[in-house]
Amino acid sequence: MKREWKQFALRIAAWFGAAFAVHFLTTIFLFGPPGYLVPGILVMGALQIGLLDRARLPVAEGKMLKRGAGLFMLSVAIWVATAGQGPEKIPWQKYSDEVLDSARRGHRPVMIDFTSRHCGPCLEMERKVFTNQRVAEAAKSFLPLRADLTENSPAAEALAMKFNIEAFPTVVFIGADGKERANLRLVGFENARFFAERVESAR
Repeated sequence: MKREWKQFALRIAAWFGAAFAVHFLTTIFLFGPPGYLVPGILVMGALQIGLLDRARLPVAEGKMLKRGAGLFMLSVAIWVATAGQGPEKIPWQKYSDEVLDSARRGHRPVMIDFTSRHCGPCLEMERKVFTNQRVAEAAKSFLPLRADLTENSPAAEALAMKFNIEAFPTVVFIGADGKERANLRLVGFENARFFAERVESAR
């Protein structure tokens, strides 16, 4: 009896362990996992444990216990997928050359988020990074501007050419001296911890 329960617990632990390992490794080597990856592993685990597992448990309600465990894993997957989906904590202003020139004249550092509504990593930055309190605190000394380049207009093309934007998202930091901190430019997604450190270095 103890053996069956131990094996059942190990199967559940294996799925959670796989999700944790993927999150840990991608955070180290890829600056964080894609938003769907960890929840996807847990959903697969929920299906396997709750519906597909054929091992018998030494209780009459074994099937219900498996489904309960599957529902718990599914709940965790939903929680992970929706974590950090509060409102953005950075008070973005719409980009304009006039606002940027005014900041330069006032010797105020600027952070510009070049984004597109069709860009998955841009939405991930909005959900998981710009909602982070440490990121918001680090960005307080910057004038935060957002340039939405979704529309393929002459003005958008000119702005992309001006700042050499080749992919989304791109975050550009301009110092109080009016010059870009080119070594700190971000292209693509970066998790909140590393992005906060980047912003702190740009101040």
